Amino acid sequence: MVVRRRKKINRNLGERTRGNGDTKNRRGAGSRGGRGLAGSHKHKFSKYAGKFGKEKRKLLSRKVVKAFNIELLVQAMPGLLEKGKAMKEGNATVVDGKVIKFDKLLSRGNLEEKWIVRNVKASKKAIEKIEKAKGIFEEPFEAEEAEGKEEAVKGESSIETWENEEKAKEEKEKNKEEEK
Repeated sequence: MVVRRRKKINRNLGERTRGNGDTKNRRGAGSRGGRGLAGSHKHKFSKYAGKFGKEKRKLLSRKVVKAFNIELLVQAMPGLLEKGKAMKEGNATVVDGKVIKFDKLLSRGNLEEKWIVRNVKASKKAIEKIEKAKGIFEEPFEAEEAEGKEEAVKGESSIETWENEEKAKEEKEKNKEEEK
């Protein structure tokens, strides 16, 4: 059977202090030693010792690497050729990282066309796939590699978000030209 107990407040009815000690203790924050963090360097030091006296660590700013998979570039290639962001040289397609504005090529997807890849870093597997399709991977300039030692790959960017960014930039440029 369930034991039914009266609430503490009901048990203390009729008593002058109702379980809170002297009546003076109820007046302000004196019974708890001050409000909030008051006394944290004095009488409440042991409670708040870890919060004070230490500098917060600052995160180093790192270059965010814009990375695309082979699969995404293959899907976007017709549009890139149409816009002039990628070019045809003989029977090969030239993919320039500075023109398309991406930093690294990742290996997901299959490559069947011949590509010449410039100004981009690439994973080992991506380089293997380019060479397997009889394409050429040109190593990026070494000074750029020295700058990008502390890299953090943000994640796989999708071509859709990249195209949306490009459209937004084009619209801003058109608006500036119209204002002039």
